[in-house]
Amino acid sequence: VITLNTNAGLYNQSDIVAHFKSSSFSVIDALQYKLDGTTSLTRKRGLKLATALSLNNKFVEGNHDSTISLTKRNMEASVATVAKVQCPVLKANFRQDLTGTMKPKPTISSSINLKYDFASSRLHSSAKGSVDHKLTLESFTSESFAPYLSMETATKSGITGSVLSQKYSGAISGEANSYLDMKSTRSSVKLEGTSKMDGIWNVEAKENFAGEVSMEHIYTVWEHSGKNHLQLRRGLSTNGEQSSKVTLELAPWMVSSLIQVHASQPCSFFKKASIDQLATLSASLKDQRASWKGEGHIQTVSLNHNMQLSNDPTEIRLDLASSLEGYMSFLKDTPLPVYDSSLWDILKLDVTTSADKKQYLNISGALVYTKSRTGFQFSIPVKETAEAFIIPRPDLQSLASSANLESDYIRLAKKTSMAPFALSLPSLPQVKFPRVEVSTEYSAPEQSTLPFFRVTAQEFQITLSPFTLPKKLALAGSVLDLNEVVNKIADFDLPSFTISEQNIKVPTLTFWLPAGIFVP
Repeated sequence: VITLNTNAGLYNQSDIVAHFKSSSFSVIDALQYKLDGTTSLTRKRGLKLATALSLNNKFVEGNHDSTISLTKRNMEASVATVAKVQCPVLKANFRQDLTGTMKPKPTISSSINLKYDFASSRLHSSAKGSVDHKLTLESFTSESFAPYLSMETATKSGITGSVLSQKYSGAISGEANSYLDMKSTRSSVKLEGTSKMDGIWNVEAKENFAGEVSMEHIYTVWEHSGKNHLQLRRGLSTNGEQSSKVTLELAPWMVSSLIQVHASQPCSFFKKASIDQLATLSASLKDQRASWKGEGHIQTVSLNHNMQLSNDPTEIRLDLASSLEGYMSFLKDTPLPVYDSSLWDILKLDVTTSADKKQYLNISGALVYTKSRTGFQFSIPVKETAEAFIIPRPDLQSLASSANLESDYIRLAKKTSMAPFALSLPSLPQVKFPRVEVSTEYSAPEQSTLPFFRVTAQEFQITLSPFTLPKKLALAGSVLDLNEVVNKIADFDLPSFTISEQNIKVPTLTFWLPAGIFVP
């Protein structure tokens, strides 16, 4: 037999309040519960909505509280939820907190915590662990002189237990950060994890990533490291470690990169097994360099290699080197059916060496191309005047006799400018571009190896006009006034949120355009 009781009430006086109650009664304890809920809307000096819920049961308990406050100067919100589970095989506690405010700067904070404990004698299994998560988000305000957006998050979790009486454990943690302002963007991510099963495996791993992007520079780095151990019942076991790193850097007319890898994984069959590799790249307008070197080992055999490539104003050079070392006793067990003897005997290696000595094979070479400063030049004819550069058009009569050219030359002004203009889009701030001065210079073949045009755009500043978040929205051919909606609930107007004028600085940009071909 189950008896249910439910009551609800709505009161509209100075405040609007709603109550809800529900309960049950039964000879079975698991079917009995009590639920209470209250919601209130306060209209004094703003708008405030508060809600509270509570649930009681033999196996489940929970509470929820939330508040939203809106005034002419600020907006705040908070949410808190707590839950508890009590079952014969499972116990768990959960809590979540969320807060947000607009003053003194827009901030949102969130935290989640979960703890659990599972145990089953029938399954001979158990699990106990926890999970924690935190998030913080910040932004700029209209009074801020340096607007920015920042986000930080962190997560940690761990578990221990057993499956069929076999113990295990594991853990995961991660952190992420991001920062954005008018000049650059920075981000980083960090992850760590472990997993262990007693007597079978043990694994660890770490990951790190970081990057920064700005108008003049880009840099990223990624790192990995890990360890592992595996043990099987039939005597197969392995124990290894790995690490790697990758970097990339970009700047105007410059690039550099690095790739590094290391891995070692000996096992029951190979007592030694490893590999190491390193590759680098560096390039600029003046010179370029690339390299690749590495080594590998399997048992007593090792292989090494090294390659270097460079290009500078004087020469282009390529260097290669490689080596192989190890024991050659295995040739005694390599028979040749035609000769009815082993390869060791045919080569008569007993005369020059023995089976217990290492053998070495080295190979190296170099290729060099020496550049000449005179070389061969093929330049575009350029005539310079006081205000411009005159480039004659090529003679295309042999290719198209019927072509009608408007003029016989191309004119490049030494100084010119781009007129200012503004970009406006609905419901978005106006973007203003100022006048930009552009200059062109010519480097004759006598002044440099290769003639070129140097085009320079002077530093300028992009302006974002002040912007106020709209209170009216156009929807399906009609206009929705948010103030009218709020006024029907309370004698209150929505606050105004204004983003102040922002400036984005663009540095001087320079481009080199070749005006010929040079073969050194």
